[in-house]
Amino acid sequence: HMEGQVGLPVFYSEGLLKKPPALRRIFQGATSAWATSSLTPLYFSYEDLMKDWSIMRERSNNKNKIPEKPPQVEVFNMLDVVTSIDKDQWRAERRSELVRDQKGLVGKIPILHNLINTGKKSASKKSGLEKVVFVPSSLGIQAKERISAAGSMKTRLRPMRAWGKNA
Repeated sequence: HMEGQVGLPVFYSEGLLKKPPALRRIFQGATSAWATSSLTPLYFSYEDLMKDWSIMRERSNNKNKIPEKPPQVEVFNMLDVVTSIDKDQWRAERRSELVRDQKGLVGKIPILHNLINTGKKSASKKSGLEKVVFVPSSLGIQAKERISAAGSMKTRLRPMRAWGKNA
């Protein structure tokens, strides 16, 4: 997938899924909907993918059925993935515009458009791109935390300047 080897590689392994954090599922509600949904992680670091695979395997009830290492790790160009996501979102938006146009005047008024159902369910096929989540490199996160902890080494407050009649 990385033809020409130009771009930013992201790593993917089929079978490795992430569920949203439990706290997020609780706050966003509809836990039954979240229970079946999962996110497709794309890793910036191969090592992080391998680490998450081993964590998933350890937490699994049937460790014997899951191989120690992922059977196949695919490499994608991040720019291609982002472009595909953008095109997918544009297509969905365009489909909804066409549906509104077909409804005529009713489609132009958002409240009426949402209330009136033409009987047709939108035939929008899910591409899977809506579930993609990018997982940053753990080394990058550690570096950011070190830099933030060190600060800029400059004082944040400047000396006060004289102002008013005495200036």
